[in-house]
Amino acid sequence: MSQPAQSRIPSISGDEYKTLLQMARALHWRCPSWTLSPTALVHEALIKIHAWPDLPPSDDPHFMPLAAVAMWQVLVDSARRKLGVKNGGGLKFVPLTERARRTTLGPVEFLDLNRALDELIQMNPRHAFVVIYTSWFGSTAEEIAAMLKVSAKTVQRDLRAANAWLASRVNTGTKQ
Repeated sequence: MSQPAQSRIPSISGDEYKTLLQMARALHWRCPSWTLSPTALVHEALIKIHAWPDLPPSDDPHFMPLAAVAMWQVLVDSARRKLGVKNGGGLKFVPLTERARRTTLGPVEFLDLNRALDELIQMNPRHAFVVIYTSWFGSTAEEIAAMLKVSAKTVQRDLRAANAWLASRVNTGTKQ
């Protein structure tokens, strides 16, 4: 009888798990209407990233950004399921000015923002990374600068440019 294949799942330290849980809590705070708990979000994201080829070990600097992307994707999938035609998908558009008054995002707003972020990722991945890490995970400019190996001022410039572009995309609702 042959031995089972070695698992590709890297071990996650307690500190790494706590960091992932903090990130998930930050996302959950922004989108409390979702039924997915922060713990479930972390677990779903870990399941998702462990299926990816060439997964770096959990102590690699690229692991946490991958985990952030996986959490984002899990939430996007959840929002899409929630808004499916079977679940009453004909929802009305809410203008950005009204969204700005809210502290949380519902599934419609989240998917609208996600569409704009997808476009931004194609145009400038670093700008998208900066927006996601500052806005959703509460990272500071200095923390992001260390991850990206750039200055904090560069991160701040990237954030201003990305926010302006996103505001124009989400505000108009048109494709350019």
